[in-house]
Amino acid sequence: MPSTPSWSEARRPDAVGVALGASALLLALAAGGPAAADSPRPAVKTPFSVVVEPGARRAAAAAETGAGAAPAGTPGSAVAEASAPGSAAVAPSGTPPAAASVLGEWRQAAIHGADVRSIAIHPDDPDLLLAGTSAGHLYRSSDGGATWAEAGPRAALAGWVVSDLVFDPDRPGRLWAALWGVWGGGMVLVSDDLGEVWSPRAEGLPGHQVYTLAAAGRGRLYAGTRTGVYGSTDGGESWRELTAALPEVEKVTSLMLDPSRPNEVTAGTWQRAYRSDDGGATWRGVFEGMILDSEVFALARAPGRGDEVWASTCGWVYRSLDGGESWRRFQQAGADDRRTPSVTVLPSGRVIAGTVGGLYVTDDGGATWRHGGPDLAVLDLVWHPAKPERVVVATEGSGVWISYDGGSTVRRAAGGMTNVRVGALAEAGGEVLAAVNHAGPASGVYALRDGGAAIAPPARALPPVLSLAVAGPRVYAATERGLWERSGADWRLVAELGERRVEQVVAAGSRVVARTADGLWESPGAGARFHPLADHGTPRDDATAAHPTGDRRWPAVVVTPEGAFLAGPGANPGAGAPAEAEAALHPLGLPAPAAAVSAALIAGDRLYVGTSGWGLWTAALSTASDGTGASTPPAVTAVD
Repeated sequence: MPSTPSWSEARRPDAVGVALGASALLLALAAGGPAAADSPRPAVKTPFSVVVEPGARRAAAAAETGAGAAPAGTPGSAVAEASAPGSAAVAPSGTPPAAASVLGEWRQAAIHGADVRSIAIHPDDPDLLLAGTSAGHLYRSSDGGATWAEAGPRAALAGWVVSDLVFDPDRPGRLWAALWGVWGGGMVLVSDDLGEVWSPRAEGLPGHQVYTLAAAGRGRLYAGTRTGVYGSTDGGESWRELTAALPEVEKVTSLMLDPSRPNEVTAGTWQRAYRSDDGGATWRGVFEGMILDSEVFALARAPGRGDEVWASTCGWVYRSLDGGESWRRFQQAGADDRRTPSVTVLPSGRVIAGTVGGLYVTDDGGATWRHGGPDLAVLDLVWHPAKPERVVVATEGSGVWISYDGGSTVRRAAGGMTNVRVGALAEAGGEVLAAVNHAGPASGVYALRDGGAAIAPPARALPPVLSLAVAGPRVYAATERGLWERSGADWRLVAELGERRVEQVVAAGSRVVARTADGLWESPGAGARFHPLADHGTPRDDATAAHPTGDRRWPAVVVTPEGAFLAGPGANPGAGAPAEAEAALHPLGLPAPAAAVSAALIAGDRLYVGTSGWGLWTAALSTASDGTGASTPPAVTAVD
């Protein structure tokens, strides 16, 4: 257990350091303090803040991409250490830090969504589904995707992107997972209990990203990696490189088998497709008609239609009528949304292409296409032969969607998925406001009451929200496309700032200050227009990992390389000690990686912590909030 740094230790330059950065500067400006951008930064009296070390900054960036807190697959990581079959789950587990004494039990708010990268349907049960996310969550559904729950330990594969899930044809209950880490590393795992416990199967793999898997039966497996195709003939116990003679076969993101030709395997790469007709011993290019820079994301056979094959690429879709020997491109699929991560073909012959702008459907072999929604990036498409009209759709940020009419219409089915990104928190009118980003139509500002027991969904979707501020009855949202104001129930774009990125907004009374890349904007009071502050250029912004809570006694949630902490009163500071020495950092015991923390707020007697990819969490503050109380530690597993 890491030791708890005191306030005075945190102030040392060789420890964490102090600076509040642009937040303090804007607050000072809102209070009328002087500070030209090209002059020395003013001395601003702030409650607490921490400078991010480079490693923590990289980890925070990884969390923002939804790919976990740190590079995975390295020696000493939880996954690397779980090397034997039947080993414990690869997620870290154990008792949360004891310093959760100032907090009660953590609860997760029921805000649903997920960045789903892969879906698998059990071959013998069309209603049993597994879905993997970019933050290592594995969700399971037993009702055809209507509702979801964690398949095992929370985010059992934390730190990994679950890029592919495949059931084993030799053992239908056996599930394979392809993983990659955003900062490198890759892994193949296997589970015999539908994702509750995982065991690595990586001997002979290069340690690079693994993007896709194919199970051919009789113990034969193929893995598409960053450096080529690898094969196993002993059920994943060992692997060997199959494409070493063709160095151009790299970043293999799709694999396709032919049930009628057991030795045939086709690999989609970052530049077109390649095929082996002898189980991977030799390979040749099969890309006649494909543009050179066509990254092949997915390959799909047309069931019952001979050698018809479809490929989705970074440049729309292709069709082959000769088993993939030659291709014809269809640019109409997706119109301007040319990047097409997924494709599938139903027994009826209908082709469904999943683009970055939603589904496109054709019933005439690609001659005409129509949009089927949703307006989201579609990353995977699956259906079961027993229920071919039910198409399960994996989306970027918005969880799972389902079509019950073969792709003509879709509806959201993300209940139980909590892999959402909370960008900002604020309190207004007795409600806690939580901005959820990158969730498609589920993006926007949610309103929570009664400690999160009641949640009102957004009135409208907003661009990704970077900051929230409250000025009387008005709420302001700084977003990647403009400053938005809520007065009443709806939001409007503040016209004076246009659609430029607004990095931060703060309020003091009725006065509001917004920060953009090219300067500061101010509204002096309710209903007043925003105008640029002529005396101020662009403020310098220190990278910090201190998230203000809005509470004077517990001023910030602080992220350090040792974990996430709540800054607040210390224990027994001693007679004559300065006031600042009374502060201490209390470990949160948060059931999410510390680097994923993105926002914090104290409202009433509760602490709210927003995360990037792990949802919104809340816990009651101890009534004996003097740093010495002993409330019950959180009952959930912490993965700081």
